Amino acid sequence: MKTDNPHWTFYAEVLSRSLKDLETVCAAAPGSEEFIFLRSESPAIVDEAREALIALETHLRTFDSAQLCNGRKPTQH
Repeated sequence: MKTDNPHWTFYAEVLSRSLKDLETVCAAAPGSEEFIFLRSESPAIVDEAREALIALETHLRTFDSAQLCNGRKPTQH
């Protein structure tokens, strides 16, 4: 069943894939087909990573808020 709010692991996978793609383009030989393709796709890859990171941050804030509402006090660092 598809939901409007994917599980946080979905965003973690998207972020991981985006970082691997960016790592690949950094390691690819300049001028290679892989380099040229991923370099042209890098703005979209960065946008996906940014969206996934924002979604993960939102999930963490929601989790923290829920924990605070349960009467638990945050750890002092």
